[in-house]
Amino acid sequence: MAHRNAYINPILRLIYFLLRVLVWFGLFVLYRRRLVLGRKNTHFDGPAIVIVNHPSTLMDVLNPALEIWQEMFFLANYGMFKNPVAGWILRRFFCIPVKRKEDVAEGEERDNMQAFEKSFEHLEKNGVLFMAVEGTSWMNRFVRPLKTGVARISLGTEARNDWALGVKIIPIGLSYSAPDKFRSDVVVNFGAPVYARDWAEAWQENRHQGVSELINHLETQLKTLSIHTRDEAGEKLITQLEEILQNEQPLSQKAAFERSRQLVKTALDDPGLSAKTTAYFENLEQAKLADAVLAVEQKPALLLNTIWQGLGLIVGLPFFALGYAFWFLPCFLPWFLNKKMNLYIGYATTVKMLAGLITFPLALWGAWKLCWWYTHDHVMAGLALLTVILLGYFVEEFQDQFRKFTFNRKAVKAATSQPHILEPLFRQRREILDHLNLAVRQEPLPRPE
Repeated sequence: MAHRNAYINPILRLIYFLLRVLVWFGLFVLYRRRLVLGRKNTHFDGPAIVIVNHPSTLMDVLNPALEIWQEMFFLANYGMFKNPVAGWILRRFFCIPVKRKEDVAEGEERDNMQAFEKSFEHLEKNGVLFMAVEGTSWMNRFVRPLKTGVARISLGTEARNDWALGVKIIPIGLSYSAPDKFRSDVVVNFGAPVYARDWAEAWQENRHQGVSELINHLETQLKTLSIHTRDEAGEKLITQLEEILQNEQPLSQKAAFERSRQLVKTALDDPGLSAKTTAYFENLEQAKLADAVLAVEQKPALLLNTIWQGLGLIVGLPFFALGYAFWFLPCFLPWFLNKKMNLYIGYATTVKMLAGLITFPLALWGAWKLCWWYTHDHVMAGLALLTVILLGYFVEEFQDQFRKFTFNRKAVKAATSQPHILEPLFRQRREILDHLNLAVRQEPLPRPE
């Protein structure tokens, strides 16, 4: 059983529990698929610092927090505390202000000693801290250099307790399919704990060197636990290869994640593969085609499958229209609010989720009340509620099938009107797949489960 922070006010603990319930509902609706790996590493006792890479602002806090049952205190940007009301609330609700360089005005002193002292005291009481160690949120899929705070706090706490406290650092890799999109995917990958005391000798010999060595180790851990594409060029290449491979051989979320991590190892240092992939996607763009069109073009009985798919869409259209009509407003309002607020795109999911926590329950409450008013039957009202929920999933599946039907229809059309364009594209695509097959003989890619 994980250790509980006995000094935390019971009222705050109750609030934390209620917030956890809201977060569970919000993430369940926000993400289509949410995979948690390394769950055994979510169970730990004693003082700990939870660290993550930082591609999606508040979501990077909520995804790990939902899995860890101890109450976590969050080291947050000092700028969030400048408003007196917000500062009062945040200081009482598990937040410790930290000044970054960008939070300090010209001529203002940057002093984080108070934050460090509070962090030391919290860990000494067997507390858990959370830190987004890149400092600033960026949506790219590569880990940036880490700030030194996590090493200075963990080593400093251990040093003043004779290296006997057992402070551990829990690294978590976060990998989003589209950090700003509703109903996208996320992988939350918990790594094994890293103990600060293992760097005691390095710290005692040279504090700066001890901090540097621990930070380098933690950075390597986060890169290993996530899909570290190194830079923007690497991210573009891996994204294109993921598209080709997933169209060619669809995998489960877990297997696709492992395949992407293997791609990082095999593809980023292969200039030949990069050149072939870039040329292929440039030619696709010129032909106004997608890789999915070429993937389905090679499937047997394409025309017959397309016809059956179209008939299925026609049959399902009334149910789609009903579900879409009901769920349009609850989904549209969060999107519209985010657009009007015009914030950095990384905050899109945060705004949408917080707004959705209002619009979705209201929509479901409205469906319940309307049916109960009409029938005065709680069973019928419950069935109506279940129906509109199922219709929401049906709308999602219908849109997926319509997207596949569109690719199939384009493939049928291209086969008859653009065979001279398709042939060289097929050849380029096959060369990329063959190149990957050669590359992965040393590092096998995951196969369907």
